[in-house]
Amino acid sequence: MKTKISLVALFLAFSISNVFAHALWIETSATGKKGQLQEVKVFFGEYESNEPDSAAKWFSNLKDFKLVLTAPNGTTKVLTSTPDVHFFKANFTPEERGFYRLSIVHEVAAIYEHAKIEYYTYANVFVTDGDAIGDGPKYSPLFPANALFTVHLDSAPELGKLASPEFVFNKSAFVNQRISMIDPNRKKLELKTDESGKCNFKVEKSGKYFIEAFKEDKTPGKLNGKNYDKVWHLVTYTTEVK
Repeated sequence: MKTKISLVALFLAFSISNVFAHALWIETSATGKKGQLQEVKVFFGEYESNEPDSAAKWFSNLKDFKLVLTAPNGTTKVLTSTPDVHFFKANFTPEERGFYRLSIVHEVAAIYEHAKIEYYTYANVFVTDGDAIGDGPKYSPLFPANALFTVHLDSAPELGKLASPEFVFNKSAFVNQRISMIDPNRKKLELKTDESGKCNFKVEKSGKYFIEAFKEDKTPGKLNGKNYDKVWHLVTYTTEVK
């Protein structure tokens, strides 16, 4: 009996980690300049192994995502995204200094392993007029109204300094939870949030940083006429250090 239970637990862990490995994420420069075009790319696949899926083969309704840009003054707009080979691409031109938030909140239409899947992905762009990063306006906590799972940094990350992403789930700090951070060398570091929902890591290399977290909600329900036993919430945040 113990062997059977162990095998079931192993199967469930594998199922969750397999979906967790397949993530939705945004890539763009963490800094920008007023009046200068900012390029944005949206990927889906396995980030750690550098295996993005072909944009033509994204499953279910995933390619119907909405990429939302929130400006420092609180205004929002959906950016037009067009498919490339391994990503969707978009752009915008900042018109003021401050934090611009790129976000996607997407409910997958298909049920997988008896679970409904919710993706949340974010990237911040800190826009200056060419001044030093630390001299500009700070973070403004603006998220889409339907964002149940959020993560942010309150300033653009800098080489040699600590970064402290903060996680919030359902309006409460994401306390004592496992977080995965993948550095520019694709090396994974397991972190844990503190009592305020923050975790810390030192920015030791230039390049791209990828942060992800997972939350399972065992509340059952029905989606598009199909029953599910639980909801898998997957959140990612990406940034780039020059």
